[in-house]
Amino acid sequence: MNPDDMIQQAQERILAADTIMIGAERLEGASALLMAVQRHWNAPDREARLAMALEANREIWHDIQTALAEGALSLPLEVQQNLLILSVYADGKICECEARPSSDALGSLVALTRTLASSLRGWKEAA
Repeated sequence: MNPDDMIQQAQERILAADTIMIGAERLEGASALLMAVQRHWNAPDREARLAMALEANREIWHDIQTALAEGALSLPLEVQQNLLILSVYADGKICECEARPSSDALGSLVALTRTLASSLRGWKEAA
């Protein structure tokens, strides 16, 4: 492999790691919004806060789907497939929280979002 190819591969790995980190940070922020709603479940403005938190989460999960569809994530195919499955599952959880809001349903979405954020951070460290 010539030096230019090696440099190109290194730059792609750095960019992929930075993209993963940004995704992890966004997922952590989205889960924090959900946790705040969950902590203050009986607050009078819960409906508005829940709608905002769910929309923020939906946007992130759809951004993940878009990045996968455009081939913007340089992750192994198996990881990309699992990420797509998770994103579709998360979308279903978001719809469930909108249709039948409950603290428990929100908790499962929080867990999923935080778990993926943690995994992405681990992936970046390994990159």
